[in-house]
Amino acid sequence: MVKSFILFFILVWTGLQGFSQLNMPVCGPYSKFYNKDSVNVVSFGASTVEGFGEARNFQSPLKAFLGNCYIGRTITVTNNGVAGETTSKGLLRFDQVIAQKTGFLLILMGANDAIQIADGAARLSTTLANMRLMIERARTANLNVILGTLQYFTEIPGNSPAARLYQRRNRAIDQINNGYRSLAKELGIRIADINNVIGKNRQLYTDDVHPNARGYRIISLVWFDALNQDIIENYLSPGVVQNFPNPANSFTNLGFNLPSASRVKVSLYNLFGQRIAVVFDDYRNAGYHQEPISTELYAAGIYILSYEMLELRFSRKIVIAH
Repeated sequence: MVKSFILFFILVWTGLQGFSQLNMPVCGPYSKFYNKDSVNVVSFGASTVEGFGEARNFQSPLKAFLGNCYIGRTITVTNNGVAGETTSKGLLRFDQVIAQKTGFLLILMGANDAIQIADGAARLSTTLANMRLMIERARTANLNVILGTLQYFTEIPGNSPAARLYQRRNRAIDQINNGYRSLAKELGIRIADINNVIGKNRQLYTDDVHPNARGYRIISLVWFDALNQDIIENYLSPGVVQNFPNPANSFTNLGFNLPSASRVKVSLYNLFGQRIAVVFDDYRNAGYHQEPISTELYAAGIYILSYEMLELRFSRKIVIAH
């Protein structure tokens, strides 16, 4: 028994280490400008959210992805999935789940509604009304809501009664997802389009609706992208990154982030504090920018790049070597 437990622990730990060391998604430069001390994520839904232990869930890889990019920040990803629930049942516990929570709320719920809709036991309007209530309550609680589209049921080839049943369920999935997209647009929240990425790829499923380990990892990538997009839009501070290449020979790239449109002026100073040149002076919109500048006209040596933007100043050392 003890040996089995130890083996299980090693396998789980190795898997988690793999998430933190291998096949990590690309970290954008925006992660350096995130203006919060933590990334707090609450996941809410039914069985796909609940997952199947450490072997199959999206929360573990998602936490590893965030930790790999948002270095130095506290990362929390909580699991609030209950298998078998419809949106009506989920709504009954929703307020308790979001109470005193901060950060981001990921909602993935409605597959059980699709089963009932396909059977004629429920209405699409009820599902969408329930989801609207969840979104509105979460926004009142100052949570950033990201709504996931539902993955399909795996279909059976042919025209048997079972095949037609799964076709009806997937038509209900399409109706719900279209409704979710419209809700997201109306209420101004972000969509994580899981359905569009996974589609009907049977190789990503372990049964008729639940993802396998690879499918869950792909879902975590979709959530990760949606979270990053929300952070870029709402939680970035102005700042600069180290120019590259550095040392610079004939050119180097300036990297800076703007939370709003601004004039950006970059001057080159020597170590005596004398301004040698203005190497960049232009207006840029909100977002991360990378601007190449020539260094061919300047003598080899150590200089300071001084950035002026949004009434703030930043500086970085640059080495020019010909």
